[in-house]
Amino acid sequence: MMSTFLGLTIATRGLYASQASLGVASHNLSNVNTPGYSRQSPMQQAAGPAAVYNGRSRLGIGTQVDTVLRIRDLRLDQKYWQENDSLGEWESKQGILNEIELVLGEPSSNAFNTTFDQFYSSMEALSKAAGDSSPRTNFRQAASSLCEYFNNSAERFKQMRQDTNGEVRVAVDEINSYSKQIAELNQRIRQTTLAGAAANDLEDQRDLLIDKLSKLAKIEVSVTVADTMPDGSELKTLSISINGSTLVNDNKARSLECYQIADGGSKDGMYGIRWQDTADEFDPGGGSLQSYLELRDGSGLGSQFKGIPYYQNQLDEFARTFAKAFNEGVLKDGTAAYPGHAGGQGLDGSTQIRFFSFNHESSADLMASGSDQDEIYSHITAGSLTLSSDVENDINKIAAASATGGNGNNENVQQLIKLCKDSNLFNKGTPEDFMNSIIAALATDSSHAQNTADRQGRMIKTVDGWRASVSGVSENEETSNFARYQQAYAASGKIISVWDEIYKETINLISG
Repeated sequence: MMSTFLGLTIATRGLYASQASLGVASHNLSNVNTPGYSRQSPMQQAAGPAAVYNGRSRLGIGTQVDTVLRIRDLRLDQKYWQENDSLGEWESKQGILNEIELVLGEPSSNAFNTTFDQFYSSMEALSKAAGDSSPRTNFRQAASSLCEYFNNSAERFKQMRQDTNGEVRVAVDEINSYSKQIAELNQRIRQTTLAGAAANDLEDQRDLLIDKLSKLAKIEVSVTVADTMPDGSELKTLSISINGSTLVNDNKARSLECYQIADGGSKDGMYGIRWQDTADEFDPGGGSLQSYLELRDGSGLGSQFKGIPYYQNQLDEFARTFAKAFNEGVLKDGTAAYPGHAGGQGLDGSTQIRFFSFNHESSADLMASGSDQDEIYSHITAGSLTLSSDVENDINKIAAASATGGNGNNENVQQLIKLCKDSNLFNKGTPEDFMNSIIAALATDSSHAQNTADRQGRMIKTVDGWRASVSGVSENEETSNFARYQQAYAASGKIISVWDEIYKETINLISG
């Protein structure tokens, strides 16, 4: 038999359902600018029927909001996460390659080409007045400036590599932080779901963390059904792996750790990365962490990326080759084509003086530093290149004259001028050719990084637009929903008023 107050019950259910829907619309509107928020939708349906009189006919008992759905497309999230690691990788590469361009400084007034031109011009001026002190002083100053260019560049590369090494540790700390927070949210989501409540906002927080994590390394996210709830809903678990190794599994998160490499090689003193629980080496597979490692360690050999060590090595190669050629007159292929500075004579009659050295060592100390020229000049790098203390302390040691031509001629400085323009001095030509080839390669790599980062940025923006079209909050749509739910609420209130009049009239008839 139908309840006497069924009409009031139905109207009350309508009030509750409209009130819940109004709350969802309000929640959506208030989070329209919240990063990572997904639009929510009330799932409203007719409540179960009630028996009427003889039990053969059925009448519905109103409406109810069973749950509030989170509108999200996992496939689009997966696409976003797949593309985001590449964006993180190339954005980081672009930024650091731009810094390398600033170190080399081309084109600018204090870059290599300008500095070398001044060095060359000062030699030409010296050749016109080989016996005068003024051009000798200017030549020594120009040569010192050339050394300082390489010294400063090497120091900046060293600092840049240290900074990049620091970024490795920061990225590892961020991965550990994100993975721990995701595991904790997995636990809270499970508890909330088991309690029969919606965990929509918690899931939004989790996905936002995964967005950030996906930019640091190449991750794989999987969602599996762990159990089926009594109401038919599914209890799901989320796991994240990097290069096949699990990072997060439901409410458990593994941690990474940095350790200092001590192998005596090029990575000595740098951070290595390993799994804390197994000590296995960690490979990010992509993302900004991958780019930091490649830029910090990339020598350009084989398939390695041309990172900071590559450009360090190129500057070292220039300093070593140029110093050896200028001092000894030996070209890159080993040909002794010129007398070199050591083959000339200073104003004071000195001979066998080396113009360039390392760490301000004297010519004699330079030559005593090894058993052959390869070992001797291995001490010279971009960071250690200096004038020999002989030349630094006495401009009369500059060997402008040939050893057989007397100390007043300019025959040896003329040979040094020819040497500096010899296309066989380096494998890649003259000193300018060698440096310009480095700068051109850097410009190409930097442009490629810029273009790739821009392309990935556009891809991410497109995919995020797709996600927003599904999950984003539309103010117009939610305002319309709000008005619709408000009207339904008012209608339910009207129904309650009508039933109130009916009950009053009925009671008055019965009591009368």
